Amino acid sequence: MKKEFKLEKCLYAKNPVYIAGLLDPLTARMARFTYNVFGLSANMTTVFTFIFGLLGIFAMYYYPAPMGFIVAAILITIRNLGDTIDGKIARGTDTFSAVGGFSDIVSDWIFFHAGFFIILGMVTGHIIIGFLCVTGYMSREFTRRMFTLKYGEKITDTSEAKEISGIVSLVRKYDLGSLFWIIPIWMVIHPVSILYFTLIMEYGLLFGELAFDYMLFFKMEKNKSKEIEKNDEAHNLIESVEEDLEPLSQPQFKTNEPPQSLTE
Repeated sequence: MKKEFKLEKCLYAKNPVYIAGLLDPLTARMARFTYNVFGLSANMTTVFTFIFGLLGIFAMYYYPAPMGFIVAAILITIRNLGDTIDGKIARGTDTFSAVGGFSDIVSDWIFFHAGFFIILGMVTGHIIIGFLCVTGYMSREFTRRMFTLKYGEKITDTSEAKEISGIVSLVRKYDLGSLFWIIPIWMVIHPVSILYFTLIMEYGLLFGELAFDYMLFFKMEKNKSKEIEKNDEAHNLIESVEEDLEPLSQPQFKTNEPPQSLTE
């Protein structure tokens, strides 16, 4: 039996990513339409999204500019809609699956984003910049995941990050996936600038977050050292008190010797 699509479930209460937050009500209704009219599940939508993304990259590579960029822009716009809709269908119908979520991430970050920047760099004569864009966003995501794993919480959730909430808010508003909402228009106007903008943003965030990460780790190690010193001092104090009390705790024995005779 087909599950009912519940619109309220797929709406974010508060989306920190600026563009995605603006489009959230629209894409939620598009997800409901796609599910109710076409009967597409979340996983099926992910597959179609992946196909449209690859077609956009192929169009950019095989057709000369500007026609190739125009066709690619249309296909990538459809792909962007699908990339948002598949997750909303899963939430709205409560049909989450580990395979679907993993496939969505792999198709986006490993295949589409990488292929897009490399091919864009190739056709514009900036292939090295295209590769640097790929290593930049992958390194940033990897660093964030590793920090969360080792530190125990996301970098944006730390107390130190909350002290600079203005900067954190600006950082959270940037998202590579949401950037692709404006990239189709950008491709038609000035495609090369996409590469340089992405390069500056990704490496700026990467090095800035690395510096902040190390500051937090050094602070954590310093606090651990202070805690160890306090524990050592307390342990030494306890040992000192125990040594002082040890003679008092031992029983005192009195020997009653008979008095010696005066005649002896």
